[in-house]
Amino acid sequence: MMKKNIKSMIEQSVEASPFKAKTLFEKAAAAEKTVAKKLFDFKNPGIKSRVIFLGTIPGLLFAIILASYAVSNIFGVLNQSLHDRGRIIASQLSPAAEYGVISGNTQVLQKLVQQVLSTEDEVMTVMVVDNQGKVLALSGPQLAAELILKIKNENLKELNHSKGIIFTAPIYRSLVEIDDFSTLAGNDEPTNKNLLRPALGEIYIDLGQHSANELKRNLLTKITLIGLIGLMFSLLLAWWIGRNITNPIQEIAYAVNKVGEGSFSQTITENSSGELKTLQKGFNSMATSLKQAYDSMQDKVNDATKMLRYQTQHDDLTGLINRREFESRLERSLKSVHDNNAQHVFCYLDLDQFKLVNDTCGHAAGDELLKQVSLLLANRMRDRDTLARLGGDEFGLLLENCSLSDANQITNALLKLVRDYRFMFDNKIFNVGVSIGLVVINTSFEGVSDVIHAADMACYSAKKAGRNQSFLFNAGDAEVTQRRSGVEAIADLTDEIDDKQFVLYCQPILPLSTVAPFTSSLPFTPHVPMQQHYEILIRKIGQDGKMMLPTTFISSAERYHLMPNIDRWVIKQTFSTYRQLLNKSQERCNYAFSINLSGTSLGDKSLLGYIREQFAIYAIPPETICFEITETAAIVNLKNTINLFTALRKLGCTFALDDFGSGMSSFMYLKNFEVDYLKIDGSFVKEMDINKIDHAMVRSIHSIAEAMNIKTVAEFVENDAILKELKLIGVHYGQGMYLGAPMPIKKLLENLSVFN
Repeated sequence: MMKKNIKSMIEQSVEASPFKAKTLFEKAAAAEKTVAKKLFDFKNPGIKSRVIFLGTIPGLLFAIILASYAVSNIFGVLNQSLHDRGRIIASQLSPAAEYGVISGNTQVLQKLVQQVLSTEDEVMTVMVVDNQGKVLALSGPQLAAELILKIKNENLKELNHSKGIIFTAPIYRSLVEIDDFSTLAGNDEPTNKNLLRPALGEIYIDLGQHSANELKRNLLTKITLIGLIGLMFSLLLAWWIGRNITNPIQEIAYAVNKVGEGSFSQTITENSSGELKTLQKGFNSMATSLKQAYDSMQDKVNDATKMLRYQTQHDDLTGLINRREFESRLERSLKSVHDNNAQHVFCYLDLDQFKLVNDTCGHAAGDELLKQVSLLLANRMRDRDTLARLGGDEFGLLLENCSLSDANQITNALLKLVRDYRFMFDNKIFNVGVSIGLVVINTSFEGVSDVIHAADMACYSAKKAGRNQSFLFNAGDAEVTQRRSGVEAIADLTDEIDDKQFVLYCQPILPLSTVAPFTSSLPFTPHVPMQQHYEILIRKIGQDGKMMLPTTFISSAERYHLMPNIDRWVIKQTFSTYRQLLNKSQERCNYAFSINLSGTSLGDKSLLGYIREQFAIYAIPPETICFEITETAAIVNLKNTINLFTALRKLGCTFALDDFGSGMSSFMYLKNFEVDYLKIDGSFVKEMDINKIDHAMVRSIHSIAEAMNIKTVAEFVENDAILKELKLIGVHYGQGMYLGAPMPIKKLLENLSVFN
């Protein structure tokens, strides 16, 4: 019975460390996590991954805690059982070995220990020693002496070593008690009997842990396998639940993402129930609305894009190609000339009477004229030709793959078409003409600007030749060369006029009643009266340092709207010089200066304010300043000229009408101007001594002027004969090389003491 109990306890007892068990289970959990990590993307988890994660992690944690607790308790019980078995074997073997130790019968002892070793699987060594340490019986490997020594020194009952546990039990002599003499023994406790008896020897039992460890490993393997199976089942269950719940949500999320990418036709199947079905219906409704809105907006965007493209390429007023697009096409044509030796013709068209219509009937009439002329010209174009509005009343016509003879036929037809056209506006009828400059595009032109510039010069030549005609550009033509020289002369001018670019000259205007004939080369004579009148002239300093006459650059400066700035510079410099004369003469100089104003300056409404400002800055007497304007400039800017005259006359300024008689309606327009001087055009004066018609023109102009109480000034007084005729007619003043050549205005400052 005792042997069965010992065997049963030995079989149930196994030794293992709880720490090792925990480590093994953690490895199993790590393996499970690795599997889970492969199944899910934790970096960017979706809703399904999150549902599965939330569904499995709590169960996994609970399983780990429960398994850890169970393993720890089981392993503890196994360890305790192993220790109990070792103690029982040792305690049961101790009394059994008493007889052999007392009698010294080692054979009995050896047989006993061998029987224990053979019946108990976990026992590795059984050893019996006497109280002197002598081995009386041994079954199994000899125990290490150091282990025996450690047990004795530390008085241990159990000792763990690398291969097992050593249990010890002392061997005592048994006492035979007789009941009759029990009273003689006193009242000692039974537990103290062994303490009073000396030990005969010692039993050593070495109990191995191999079976216990194997049992633990099997147990741990089964628990881990069961845990993995449970985890996989949990994962599958969570995946199935997550799939049914999250698939509709994922489909909605995918559809939303596609809508965000611009796929507004995306819809989802309404196969869910409850709140998910409401979401699905809501999304489909939203997607449909977005699709409709997107299609509508896309149509508007397409229309706006087409309109914007059209506007960037066409003129708003006429609907023709604009300058930017035209220059782009012209550049392609020029490239084809260089690459393929193609031939094209460029025509520069400028309406002749546009400004008259604009000034007479206003800008609305001018805009209507441009629309009608554009339509008129566009209806006569070939399909491959390009008609564009370049700006203002200027048009460009590109005749692609066109010979010069065909271009001449086309331009002649356009000239006749515009010439025969009558523009009606506000009960007024206007004859409209057009001047055309032609350029054959060839390899001599480097860029588009060169082609346009050449055509512009040709158009200017056509206007100068009498308007309503065409002119073919020829690089060697004298007219073109002169025009190019004029443009080159102003090429260095900017909005800010530099004092180093211009210099002022002056030429005397003398009262003819006080001038006697003379032949002196001096510009002035002692016959000049005290009051001296000078016309301010301008000279341009060329890049080579030479003086350039106004005839070389004035027309180009007017065409490119540079004259207002030049006129302001002349006014400022003239006023500054007059202030210096006043300062040098102590306010006693008696000069009068005539300043020319261009037609473009007369159209500048801010000019009056500038002149007033200069009068205030330099504090010169306004009555010493006379402003000269040409008849043609005054007629073109009639309203502005009258307003300017009225305002400056209130300040005390005087006015002269220059080149009078050159216009076709000079006498008709004269009554609209309140002027102080009429400057008779020099073309009538320079040959009046030999030409009766010129003589009669000068005489009639003077008669009209006297009738209107206006002083007359004759230009181009070049000899004594002309001077005599002018004096006989009674012309009041004369100006010309015979009376005095122009000189730098700074000499007035140097000669101030001579005249004063």
